[in-house]
Amino acid sequence: MARWSRSRLRNIGVAAVALLGGSLLIIPAVSQAGEEPPRRPATAQAPASEPDRITMLPGAEGRSAFQFEPGSGDTRAPYAFVSTGGTVRAQQLGGSVTPVAQARTGAPQRPAQAAAAAAAYKTTLTVDSQNWTAWNKFISLWNRDTWTWVPVTNPQNSLSATASLPPGNYFVAVMYGIYNVDSYLLTRSFTVKSAAQTVKLEEKSAKRVGFTVDDTTAQSDSSTVWITLPNGDLVGFAGGPKTRNYVTTASLPGTTLRVHDVLTKAGSTALRPSPYRYDLVRYWPHPFPASPVKAVKTATLAKTSLAIRGQGTSTDGSYATVPMTGEWTGAYVPTSMRLPANLTEYVTPGVNMGRLVDYGGGQSLDLGYRTLSAGTAPGETVGAGPLSPVRRSGDHDSRREGSRLAINENSTLGDAAGHRGGDSSGTHSMTLSSGGAVLKASTTTSLTAAVPQGEQTYQLDHTMTRKVPWSQLSTKIRSEWTFASQWNPGSTDVPLIDLRLSASGLDQRNRAAAGPVPLAIEASTRAGSARTTVDKVEWSLDDGATWTELPSTTSGGGVEATGDIPAGAAFASLRVTAGNEQGGTLRRTVLRALAGPATPGDESAGTTTISNVKINGGKALLPGVDSGQIEISSTFTASDPSGIADAGLYLWHGSYNAPDGLLMAGTECTPVNATTVNCTALAHMYDVRYSLGINGLAGAWNAEVWASAEDGTGFINRKKAGTLTIKRSTRVTADATPEPVSKGRTITVTGALTRLDFYSNWTYRAFPAQKVNLQWRKAGTTTWTTVKTVTSDASGKLKATAKAGSDGSYRYNYAGDATSWTSSSSADYVDVK
Repeated sequence: MARWSRSRLRNIGVAAVALLGGSLLIIPAVSQAGEEPPRRPATAQAPASEPDRITMLPGAEGRSAFQFEPGSGDTRAPYAFVSTGGTVRAQQLGGSVTPVAQARTGAPQRPAQAAAAAAAYKTTLTVDSQNWTAWNKFISLWNRDTWTWVPVTNPQNSLSATASLPPGNYFVAVMYGIYNVDSYLLTRSFTVKSAAQTVKLEEKSAKRVGFTVDDTTAQSDSSTVWITLPNGDLVGFAGGPKTRNYVTTASLPGTTLRVHDVLTKAGSTALRPSPYRYDLVRYWPHPFPASPVKAVKTATLAKTSLAIRGQGTSTDGSYATVPMTGEWTGAYVPTSMRLPANLTEYVTPGVNMGRLVDYGGGQSLDLGYRTLSAGTAPGETVGAGPLSPVRRSGDHDSRREGSRLAINENSTLGDAAGHRGGDSSGTHSMTLSSGGAVLKASTTTSLTAAVPQGEQTYQLDHTMTRKVPWSQLSTKIRSEWTFASQWNPGSTDVPLIDLRLSASGLDQRNRAAAGPVPLAIEASTRAGSARTTVDKVEWSLDDGATWTELPSTTSGGGVEATGDIPAGAAFASLRVTAGNEQGGTLRRTVLRALAGPATPGDESAGTTTISNVKINGGKALLPGVDSGQIEISSTFTASDPSGIADAGLYLWHGSYNAPDGLLMAGTECTPVNATTVNCTALAHMYDVRYSLGINGLAGAWNAEVWASAEDGTGFINRKKAGTLTIKRSTRVTADATPEPVSKGRTITVTGALTRLDFYSNWTYRAFPAQKVNLQWRKAGTTTWTTVKTVTSDASGKLKATAKAGSDGSYRYNYAGDATSWTSSSSADYVDVK
């Protein structure tokens, strides 16, 4: 039977976003202004068949930026990129071997290479590197007389490449790097005359590039370094966490060296930095400085604050920024963090920055562009609920184009402040009807239909449904429009009604306390100034099973209403009806528009079941100092008479509504028969020091598991369907003296008990106040007998005495506890005379 897989969220991570195109997967050109670009939900470990992907994001003045989503490998490793002839390509550095990804940027296309001359000569390009591995490279070549890109041959990704070149002048660039070590962008100019030659690029030619600040607690988080060529092509890389970047400083007229460096202060873990982010940008046109490290004083920067709201729960996400330089591509640089979060930002003044919030996977918010002046600027709050479709002024989504309707409703999850957003893991159902007949149906956010020229009334019905671990809110949004449209010679907006929803008094996770919740709703109509009114506001506390109309009062361009949420409510849903003077209408339903004070329990509908849940094979997880990457495999079975449409799993620690630990998993299910699937969910810690950076994350983790039926009615969600125990490893030593000893004399056994500290650089530290057994084994036997039990002192030290009876060995044995693993010391043999 065929298998289906559901790719779940992945942290953008510090490796992050790069603009360039990929090899096998071609992605559409730049999105229309304001259009949410197509994105795939990523997973902690995507299936091996999924390639890396580049998503082009709309940029200022028609330019573009990109986000890189690895299909596999370390999401935090550096990525090299190159943009040539309207195409951007990216290659992971320091991770597993993955295909190159590429996408169209929208830039004018140029020829792939210069026309060949009558004679061509073999040129070998080599790299003198101590940091190179077979897959850590990206080599690009240009003819600098014409500045056209020239392909090179590099079998098996070796340290050298070749090209057959006619006489002329050339420019070669090489990018490579290793996670948490050094990354390099080496360049060199050379000339081909009338013979074959070898051109060597050397690491020693490169100089450190980046920033220093007068805040000594700030540390490098992630960066992007690139060189702009005279023809507008870009070559560079996205540096990984704590990566030092080195660039060849020899330059050519028309080239520019650019660096975007993000620094953060040290925090309790990589995912929990202290709330300070330095967002620094610098450009050096030819000639490049000999030492391109810029010293910055905090007082000269722009300062502002940013509050990022969570969506009913906490999640591991990121905040990413990109300088819009006027070129055809730019790379977002993210800072991974636990959301919700409050940040103080220090930003290079005068730079137009694009900004993006990612909630850990498919859900994101486009915060638009911002240019700050030096000094303190007002702060902002983003991600405030209810999340629902948002359309900004100047957006051109659904259009009437002559005799067709081109419907695009891409921004499905904008926030109360008007930032556009969406979730690529959502499923969609859209129909366009007229006169009771369906003209076109779609399972995406868009459709196109040929329609009569004369004015006609249409109905557009769009529903997005999602069940995701990174959000408890806006699980289903339905928009039911009625509008009139007729032929026009150009392209105009379809006169759909839009709503802006907001709620007061919500906390950082968009949760309301028991009591009144003030609501504000505004309505407007696209393509004109038709008077638009909100006609009805309804409220549901049982996920839409029953609705209560709320009294409302006119306020400005909309209405205000108040809903009273009881202490036992976990969620509140909204349904708003609006109309305009042209006869257009909208009824929008947002299930779970905001969270209430109660913690949601397990949910079920229909006859869908989940069984046989097993996390990590039923074994405890024992990460060590050298654990590095850990894969956690979980299995379960889902069943429904109509079949299973979707299923998923994630792991959480602490409070369900405000977890202090999260591990997302990619889930793949294999059909057993028409009603049942067996599912495997893989969660990855790419670096246990990164994922388990506080000692409190030891202990029991819970698995939330859900499944939905093919018929659209059956559903089950179990919040604690399984458990994973993560324990801290321990070590114990023992030394018995004297040796040898006379029979009847006293033997003293000393030792120490230590435990792995997740927080302090993963070292073993004293483990005090623990019961430890002193055990003895008679020579020639295999059975250990407990002699006595002692308690480790404040320094973890152990001391016990015993009477010498016969030859044998002594050891200390620690039995472990709910968060600590058992351990035994080496046996110390004592010869009794």
